[in-house]
Amino acid sequence: MAYTQAETTVMARTAGKFDQVNGVLQVMLGTLMTELADLNGTWKGLGAAAFEQVKRQYAEDLQRLNNALAETAESIRASGAGYHAADSEAASRVARTGGTFTLPL
Repeated sequence: MAYTQAETTVMARTAGKFDQVNGVLQVMLGTLMTELADLNGTWKGLGAAAFEQVKRQYAEDLQRLNNALAETAESIRASGAGYHAADSEAASRVARTGGTFTLPL
């Protein structure tokens, strides 16, 4: 039998951590690209072209990572909300029975 237990507060906190890491990575990329921009005017030749390609690829890869982190955070939030709604509905159904039944023990 499959069993899933989820705490919405833990899921919300986890989603927030994904958002936090995503923000830190974006700041780091911005800082790195700003610092590397100084090299654009001073470095020439094939090495400069290769380095520029590496910079572009790094930025693209990090953007994909940022997107994945954001999507994961949103999925965790949505799952937490879904679990909470399902749990509330189950509790409501049990409460509506009014406890007026007997179990054959």
